[in-house]
Amino acid sequence: MATIGYSHTASSVQARRDYDGWIIAGYGALLGVIALAALYLTSGGPGNGEAALVLMVAMP
Repeated sequence: MATIGYSHTASSVQARRDYDGWIIAGYGALLGVIALAALYLTSGGPGNGEAALVLMVAMP
């Protein structure tokens, strides 16, 4: 028995799976900002200026 007029719709699982990349990228960006802020705060000691911070970020 054939079904006439059957239309396939995407499930909610597939709709949620499309956002996984954006969520992972968002967490990566957030953790990167936190890491840069921590580097900035810890480099504020004596003898560490902006040039030292740039070197620490550019050449880990």
